[in-house]
Amino acid sequence: MYKIESQRRQRVLVLDIQGYCEAEAGEEIASLIDKTFAAEKPGGVIFNFGECKVINSVCVSRLIETIELIAYDHETDTVVCGLDQTKATLFKMVGMLDLAELKDDVETGIKYLGE
Repeated sequence: MYKIESQRRQRVLVLDIQGYCEAEAGEEIASLIDKTFAAEKPGGVIFNFGECKVINSVCVSRLIETIELIAYDHETDTVVCGLDQTKATLFKMVGMLDLAELKDDVETGIKYLGE
């Protein structure tokens, strides 16, 4: 079971991702990103995994596609935060952190995107 909460903090879209992220969660994240950019381009996107217990491979694959879309098609910066050591290592191995900046928390991410 997962839960995704989205909010605007200043001009930044913050997605708080909780629970067990699987294929359905990855699709919901992609849909939220599509809807957000269709309405108004944010000044950046933060993926907060602080309350996320597990991310399966299907969700990781969808996240990579979504972050590539944000970076290349929308030319917007992305921050990933709240990762434990295992998730950070996984994200580095699959190249996701080549497309997104790794920060400790949402506040640090917002500061980074504001610069």
